[in-house]
Amino acid sequence: MAGKTKRKYVGELMRFNKSIKSPLNKIQEILPYEYSGNDILNLFKEFYPYEWKSIEERYKQYSEKDNFLVKNGKKRRYHPEEPNTYFFNLAKVKNMLSKGKKEQHRKNFNDDIREEILVNFRVQRNHKIKIRDEKITKAKKDMQWVDPLFIDIFINGYHQKGITTEGKIEILKELEKYDAPKSLKFFSKLNDSEKNNQVRRMAFNHLQKLGKYVKLRKNFKGKQKSYMTEKSNFFMKPKDLHERIISNSLQDKKEFDYFISHSAKDHELIQRIQKSFNNVSCTVYCDWTSDNDFLKREYAGEYTELVLKRRIEQSKNIVFVQTINTTDENNNLYSDWVKMELEYAKELGKNIVCIDLLNNGYCEFEFLKYDMENNELTI
Repeated sequence: MAGKTKRKYVGELMRFNKSIKSPLNKIQEILPYEYSGNDILNLFKEFYPYEWKSIEERYKQYSEKDNFLVKNGKKRRYHPEEPNTYFFNLAKVKNMLSKGKKEQHRKNFNDDIREEILVNFRVQRNHKIKIRDEKITKAKKDMQWVDPLFIDIFINGYHQKGITTEGKIEILKELEKYDAPKSLKFFSKLNDSEKNNQVRRMAFNHLQKLGKYVKLRKNFKGKQKSYMTEKSNFFMKPKDLHERIISNSLQDKKEFDYFISHSAKDHELIQRIQKSFNNVSCTVYCDWTSDNDFLKREYAGEYTELVLKRRIEQSKNIVFVQTINTTDENNNLYSDWVKMELEYAKELGKNIVCIDLLNNGYCEFEFLKYDMENNELTI
């Protein structure tokens, strides 16, 4: 490993090891009278699940880097230790397992005090874990769990010569909507190598809010070229998206398995249905998640309609979610937007199916079986 690279890696490893030390100090206080290495490991996994996940993800990242080097005819550089091996080779863990430390622990051990500390510690840690779980769940609530059908086109577009910072941010914002392997790998690479400060920070923030192991790179030293400091606020409207589509940009290359025609009042229901499609490996188009950077409701108008029509064209199937918010007692549609979407889909000869949550048995389209209680689709 070259000197500069080695120093950076060793420095990062030292900081990572230090971040594990404090949790291990807490674990030391709740160990039983007699304990083994597995006791330490199991308590660490229970009370510090995200820290353990970081150990696993760090190993995976550096293993992939080494495999990439080997694939390109070079030597392995990092040689990361497998998670369990890494854990038991930590100086703190070795100290905790030493004969002297165990003897000291038994000498000072008091079962009542240990039980009191354990009970309080469990309450404290469970609260912190719950808060972090909720933050990550909130960050992911509108995301899809599958990579989009057009991901390779967008990634290749990102690396095209002459792409602007605005163009890069547009692609980032598109792929932020997907919590899946290719998308996450793309963000990890950007965090490692992108030279534009704004874009690299966006990649870092995205991975961090999803609870992924990620380290923030410092800005490049020395004289910075203009493209490194260039910024974009990326404030877009429906007209901007329409112009991109008709100019044959990346936006015109999108594809979806299903376009969801629905009422905006069924927001939470549609989130669940979107996930159920993802569970059967289908990508969906939903205006307020798939095009939220452009289709702002306060600017809804003719360009919004033109965009939605193009998204219908790009979708293999249309699914109409029929609820009390879309259809009245006489089976008339409330929303002009839903009417437009279904009429245009029929005009194109698209396959249209209906998730009927009115249970009135009336719909001119074939029914799609949806188990609302278990959030499962039968396609």
